[in-house]
Amino acid sequence: MIALPPKFVAFDLETTGLSNVKDEIIEIGAVKFTVETRDGKVVPKMISEFETFVKPNMLIPAEASSVNHITDKMVEDAPPVGECLKKFTAFCGQGTILLAHNANFDASFLREAYAKNPQLVPGNPVVDSLAISKTILPELPNHKLGYMAGLFMKRGEISMKIDSEKMHRAVYDCEMLMEVFVALLRRRLKEKDWELGSIMQSMAKYKGVPQFIKK
Repeated sequence: MIALPPKFVAFDLETTGLSNVKDEIIEIGAVKFTVETRDGKVVPKMISEFETFVKPNMLIPAEASSVNHITDKMVEDAPPVGECLKKFTAFCGQGTILLAHNANFDASFLREAYAKNPQLVPGNPVVDSLAISKTILPELPNHKLGYMAGLFMKRGEISMKIDSEKMHRAVYDCEMLMEVFVALLRRRLKEKDWELGSIMQSMAKYKGVPQFIKK
Protein backbone atom coordinates (compact mmCIF):
# COMPACT_ATOMS: atom_id res chain seq x y z
CA MET A 1 0.00 0.00 0.00
CA ILE A 2 1.30 3.45 -0.94
CA ALA A 3 1.02 5.50 2.28
CA LEU A 4 0.98 8.95 0.69
CA PRO A 5 0.59 8.72 -3.09
CA PRO A 6 1.25 11.76 -5.30
CA LYS A 7 -1.38 13.46 -7.43
CA PHE A 8 -0.75 13.95 -11.13
CA VAL A 9 -2.46 16.00 -13.83
CA ALA A 10 -2.05 14.51 -17.32
CA PHE A 11 -2.82 17.35 -19.73
CA ASP A 12 -3.01 17.80 -23.47
CA LEU A 13 -3.54 20.78 -25.75
CA GLU A 14 -5.01 20.88 -29.21
CA THR A 15 -3.74 23.83 -31.26
CA THR A 16 -4.12 25.52 -34.63
CA GLY A 17 -0.59 24.47 -35.60
CA LEU A 18 2.92 23.76 -34.35
CA SER A 19 4.27 27.27 -33.69
CA ASN A 20 3.75 28.48 -30.12
CA VAL A 21 4.28 32.05 -31.37
CA LYS A 22 1.93 32.12 -34.40
CA ASP A 23 -0.55 29.40 -33.46
CA GLU A 24 -3.09 29.21 -30.67
CA ILE A 25 -4.64 26.75 -28.22
CA ILE A 26 -8.13 25.54 -29.22
CA GLU A 27 -8.75 22.87 -26.58
CA ILE A 28 -7.36 22.05 -23.14
CA GLY A 29 -7.98 18.64 -21.61
CA ALA A 30 -6.69 17.31 -18.32
CA VAL A 31 -7.15 14.32 -16.06
CA LYS A 32 -6.25 14.44 -12.36
CA PHE A 33 -5.29 11.09 -10.92
CA THR A 34 -3.38 9.34 -8.20
CA VAL A 35 -2.10 5.77 -7.90
CA GLU A 36 -3.09 2.85 -5.74
CA THR A 37 -2.06 -0.78 -5.33
CA ARG A 38 -4.57 -3.29 -6.64
CA ASP A 39 -3.82 -7.03 -6.66
CA GLY A 40 -0.18 -6.25 -5.92
CA LYS A 41 0.12 -3.89 -8.91
CA VAL A 42 0.35 -0.08 -8.95
CA VAL A 43 -2.50 1.28 -11.09
CA PRO A 44 -3.88 4.76 -11.82
CA LYS A 45 -6.96 6.00 -9.98
CA MET A 46 -8.86 8.80 -11.68
CA ILE A 47 -9.93 11.74 -9.50
CA SER A 48 -11.50 14.21 -11.95
CA GLU A 49 -11.26 15.58 -15.48
CA PHE A 50 -11.28 18.98 -17.14
CA GLU A 51 -12.06 19.90 -20.72
CA THR A 52 -12.72 23.17 -22.48
CA PHE A 53 -12.69 24.44 -26.03
CA VAL A 54 -10.84 27.73 -26.43
CA LYS A 55 -11.82 30.49 -28.86
CA PRO A 56 -8.72 31.44 -30.89
CA ASN A 57 -8.10 34.81 -32.57
CA MET A 58 -7.68 33.08 -35.92
CA LEU A 59 -9.38 30.52 -38.11
CA ILE A 60 -8.40 26.90 -37.62
CA PRO A 61 -6.36 25.71 -40.61
CA ALA A 62 -7.71 22.66 -42.45
CA GLU A 63 -4.53 20.68 -41.65
CA ALA A 64 -5.13 21.14 -37.91
CA SER A 65 -8.82 20.19 -38.18
CA SER A 66 -7.90 17.05 -40.10
CA VAL A 67 -5.79 15.89 -37.12
CA ASN A 68 -7.86 16.99 -34.11
CA HIS A 69 -11.32 17.14 -35.76
CA ILE A 70 -11.98 20.54 -34.18
CA THR A 71 -13.73 23.07 -36.44
CA ASP A 72 -14.31 26.82 -36.29
CA LYS A 73 -17.98 26.14 -35.53
CA MET A 74 -17.06 24.08 -32.46
CA VAL A 75 -15.03 26.91 -30.90
CA GLU A 76 -17.09 29.95 -31.94
CA ASP A 77 -18.88 30.19 -28.56
CA ALA A 78 -15.93 28.99 -26.47
CA PRO A 79 -14.36 31.22 -23.80
CA PRO A 80 -11.15 33.13 -24.62
CA VAL A 81 -7.81 31.59 -23.66
CA GLY A 82 -7.26 33.83 -20.59
CA GLU A 83 -10.48 32.58 -19.00
CA CYS A 84 -9.66 28.95 -19.87
CA LEU A 85 -6.19 29.26 -18.33
CA LYS A 86 -7.68 30.46 -15.03
CA LYS A 87 -9.90 27.38 -14.91
CA PHE A 88 -6.99 25.11 -15.86
CA THR A 89 -4.79 26.60 -13.10
CA ALA A 90 -7.58 26.11 -10.55
CA PHE A 91 -8.10 22.52 -11.74
CA CYS A 92 -4.39 21.68 -11.38
CA GLY A 93 -4.28 23.10 -7.87
CA GLN A 94 -1.12 23.08 -5.80
CA GLY A 95 1.05 20.08 -5.15
CA THR A 96 0.17 18.14 -8.31
CA ILE A 97 2.75 16.97 -10.84
CA LEU A 98 1.83 17.88 -14.43
CA LEU A 99 2.46 15.35 -17.20
CA ALA A 100 2.46 15.78 -20.96
CA HIS A 101 3.62 13.55 -23.81
CA ASN A 102 6.23 15.75 -25.50
CA ALA A 103 5.96 18.32 -22.71
CA ASN A 104 8.22 20.81 -24.50
CA PHE A 105 5.42 21.41 -27.01
CA ASP A 106 2.56 21.77 -24.52
CA ALA A 107 4.57 23.73 -21.95
CA SER A 108 5.80 26.18 -24.62
CA PHE A 109 2.21 26.92 -25.74
CA LEU A 110 1.10 27.41 -22.12
CA ARG A 111 4.10 29.64 -21.39
CA GLU A 112 3.21 31.85 -24.36
CA ALA A 113 -0.51 31.93 -23.49
CA TYR A 114 0.09 32.83 -19.83
CA ALA A 115 2.56 35.56 -20.91
CA LYS A 116 -0.06 37.11 -23.22
CA ASN A 117 -2.78 36.84 -20.55
CA PRO A 118 -1.04 37.91 -17.33
CA GLN A 119 -2.38 36.01 -14.32
CA LEU A 120 -1.31 33.45 -11.77
CA VAL A 121 0.93 30.89 -13.50
CA PRO A 122 1.03 27.33 -12.09
CA GLY A 123 4.33 26.63 -10.32
CA ASN A 124 3.79 22.86 -10.65
CA PRO A 125 6.60 20.75 -12.13
CA VAL A 126 5.91 19.51 -15.69
CA VAL A 127 7.28 16.06 -16.54
CA ASP A 128 7.69 14.71 -20.08
CA SER A 129 6.36 11.15 -20.48
CA LEU A 130 7.90 10.97 -23.98
CA ALA A 131 11.41 11.33 -22.53
CA ILE A 132 10.58 8.68 -19.91
CA SER A 133 9.26 6.24 -22.54
CA LYS A 134 12.37 6.67 -24.74
CA THR A 135 14.55 5.94 -21.70
CA ILE A 136 12.64 2.93 -20.40
CA LEU A 137 11.70 1.38 -23.77
CA PRO A 138 14.40 2.54 -26.24
CA GLU A 139 13.74 -0.49 -28.46
CA LEU A 140 10.24 0.65 -29.53
CA PRO A 141 9.96 1.67 -33.22
CA ASN A 142 8.03 4.76 -32.15
CA HIS A 143 6.93 6.40 -28.93
CA LYS A 144 3.64 7.94 -30.00
CA LEU A 145 1.03 7.74 -27.29
CA GLY A 146 -1.49 5.82 -29.41
CA TYR A 147 1.11 3.27 -30.47
CA MET A 148 2.23 2.60 -26.91
CA ALA A 149 -1.35 2.45 -25.61
CA GLY A 150 -2.18 -0.16 -28.27
CA LEU A 151 0.92 -2.17 -27.41
CA PHE A 152 0.25 -2.09 -23.66
CA MET A 153 -3.38 -3.01 -24.21
CA LYS A 154 -2.40 -6.10 -26.24
CA ARG A 155 -0.03 -7.11 -23.45
CA GLY A 156 -2.77 -6.67 -20.84
CA GLU A 157 -0.83 -3.88 -19.12
CA ILE A 158 -3.58 -1.26 -19.37
CA SER A 159 -7.32 -1.68 -19.03
CA MET A 160 -8.69 1.01 -21.37
CA LYS A 161 -9.85 0.14 -24.88
CA ILE A 162 -8.35 2.19 -27.69
CA ASP A 163 -10.82 4.13 -29.84
CA SER A 164 -9.11 5.68 -32.88
CA GLU A 165 -12.12 7.99 -33.44
CA LYS A 166 -11.45 9.69 -30.12
CA MET A 167 -7.68 9.97 -30.46
CA HIS A 168 -6.29 13.51 -30.72
CA ARG A 169 -9.10 14.86 -28.60
CA ALA A 170 -7.68 16.30 -25.42
CA VAL A 171 -9.39 14.41 -22.56
CA TYR A 172 -9.20 11.03 -24.29
CA ASP A 173 -5.48 11.51 -24.93
CA CYS A 174 -5.05 12.42 -21.24
CA GLU A 175 -6.74 9.20 -20.14
CA MET A 176 -4.40 7.28 -22.46
CA LEU A 177 -1.43 9.17 -21.06
CA MET A 178 -2.46 8.35 -17.48
CA GLU A 179 -2.59 4.62 -18.30
CA VAL A 180 0.62 4.56 -20.38
CA PHE A 181 2.60 6.62 -17.85
CA VAL A 182 1.79 4.31 -14.93
CA ALA A 183 2.41 1.18 -17.05
CA LEU A 184 5.80 2.58 -18.11
CA LEU A 185 7.04 3.46 -14.65
CA ARG A 186 5.67 0.23 -13.19
CA ARG A 187 8.45 -1.49 -15.16
CA ARG A 188 11.12 0.25 -13.09
CA LEU A 189 9.63 1.58 -9.83
CA LYS A 190 9.02 -0.34 -6.64
CA GLU A 191 5.92 0.45 -4.61
CA LYS A 192 7.83 2.70 -2.19
CA ASP A 193 9.20 4.74 -5.14
CA TRP A 194 5.64 5.97 -5.82
CA GLU A 195 5.41 7.75 -2.45
CA LEU A 196 4.89 11.51 -2.61
CA GLY A 197 8.28 12.12 -0.97
CA SER A 198 10.26 10.04 -3.48
CA ILE A 199 8.36 10.15 -6.80
CA MET A 200 10.21 13.17 -8.29
CA GLN A 201 13.57 11.57 -7.55
CA SER A 202 12.34 8.21 -8.89
CA MET A 203 11.20 9.76 -12.20
CA ALA A 204 14.38 11.81 -12.58
CA LYS A 205 16.38 8.57 -12.96
CA TYR A 206 14.50 7.92 -16.22
CA LYS A 207 14.69 11.43 -17.75
CA GLY A 208 11.54 12.53 -15.90
CA VAL A 209 13.29 15.80 -15.03
CA PRO A 210 10.74 18.57 -14.56
CA GLN A 211 10.47 21.83 -16.40
CA PHE A 212 8.27 24.71 -15.31
CA ILE A 213 5.73 26.90 -17.11
CA LYS A 214 6.91 29.80 -14.97
CA LYS A 215 10.40 30.64 -16.14
